[in-house]
Amino acid sequence: MHVSHGREPGRPSEQRTATFTGTVHLDLVMDAGDVTVNTVVFTPGARTYWHAHPGGQLLQVTGGRGIVASRGGQASIVGSGDLVWAEPGEEHWHGACQDSLLTHTAVSHGPTQWRGEVSEPDYTAAQQA
Repeated sequence: MHVSHGREPGRPSEQRTATFTGTVHLDLVMDAGDVTVNTVVFTPGARTYWHAHPGGQLLQVTGGRGIVASRGGQASIVGSGDLVWAEPGEEHWHGACQDSLLTHTAVSHGPTQWRGEVSEPDYTAAQQA
């Protein structure tokens, strides 16, 4: 059994830049090898790049409003209490709406497979979901 206390002790919050648009902060809660758990805070307009996880990804929105979208699918607006499941290998992105912070817990199964940046027109269109 492994008990986690909300974040990895002694590890500072990380500001993510290389595979995110905007300002995003991440706290590693747990790294169990093939499964990682992170608390992620997106400032308004911030978002991930397109990505996938070989075993899927579960997002639990804990605050604010955000957007989730899968490649070739419809975008959805999400808010506090919502759960999102990205199927294994499904290319997707997620981030904050233009007028709100977004905080979620991400449970990722397998390493993140990063793709390209979400274009500004795709982000703007997704907010109309």
